[in-house]
Amino acid sequence: MKIAIIGGGPVGCYAGYLLAKEGKEVSIYENHAKIGAPIQCTGILTSSFDQFNFPMEDYLVNTIDTIKVYSPKKKLEIKQKDYIVCRTKFDQYFSKIAEKEGAKFFLNHTFVRKEGNDLVVVNEGKEKRVTADVVIAADGPLSSTAKAFGLYHEGRENYYGIQAVMEGNFEPNVIKTYFGSDVCPGLFAWVTPESQHLARVGLAMKKNSRVFFEKFVEGRGWKVKEMQAGTIPLYHPKQKLKKGNCYVVGDASSYVKATTLGGIVPAFQQVQITVDCILNGKDLYKEMKPLRKQMWTHLQVQKIMEKFSDGDWDHLVGYVAQPKIQKVFERYTRDNPIPLISHVLLREPRFLRFLRYLF
Repeated sequence: MKIAIIGGGPVGCYAGYLLAKEGKEVSIYENHAKIGAPIQCTGILTSSFDQFNFPMEDYLVNTIDTIKVYSPKKKLEIKQKDYIVCRTKFDQYFSKIAEKEGAKFFLNHTFVRKEGNDLVVVNEGKEKRVTADVVIAADGPLSSTAKAFGLYHEGRENYYGIQAVMEGNFEPNVIKTYFGSDVCPGLFAWVTPESQHLARVGLAMKKNSRVFFEKFVEGRGWKVKEMQAGTIPLYHPKQKLKKGNCYVVGDASSYVKATTLGGIVPAFQQVQITVDCILNGKDLYKEMKPLRKQMWTHLQVQKIMEKFSDGDWDHLVGYVAQPKIQKVFERYTRDNPIPLISHVLLREPRFLRFLRYLF
């Protein structure tokens, strides 16, 4: 079985690794000259990433033990373990293990169109035709491959993230998140430390992200070391995952947590399910149902958050600050919101007040 994977990010490489490990002929086409560049992600992994059992010493930058949450008038501290990784090294780690299992990489190869059963990629101005039994679209939120196969849902929306690596004084093991209409309407701004003197500072919005970013960092005394930006898809429940011999995964499929815009853990889970279906002829949509339910739940919470007033944020932080609720948030990671929500509602019915934003 010949597999063509379009996109050499961690999601594409992880799919390539799993398939090559099973003896399949895997080719990975990446349109950049280097795996892991440019950086377009904050690089936060929840402790749920432990489920994949990969050693982290090659790419781990910092380990977080606390998240501080700031609403306009209140603040909250939650004990939770997160990992901060170097995204370049992270991506390269997965390309190396895929290559070790036999996957072949083609850098500077850009997918341009589909002709019949063939893929057409361009390298140094020259077109090359590629044939494959299975095509995996892992080429990001604006996936040309998904569009070429008629798999890209036109109703999808994107966030636009902007981030800077900043020099300054930071709490080295604490992620700080800031909510409110003056900070980042509908989502939040973050300060994610690499060390005591270096942090990744950013926010994401559907529009005006640069304006709000500059307002957020103004007067804080931080110095910009490096600027980064990227497009982040909002999960769309009607996005198709398969058509013919093409499968879409990761950002190309919009499988990103709508509440935090984190995508690695759900994308890796999605890849495991997709590869299992390819190898064993299983029904993709049936197997994906539990993960789709998680993604849908994130989306409903995001729809509520998007309509929050500053007062709502203050109420939310106040509710979560109760010891009985704080313990629930410290028990569960941000990846699967279903048990988190069910346990919270049992302990604090006042959370139900926010459901009015769904109607």
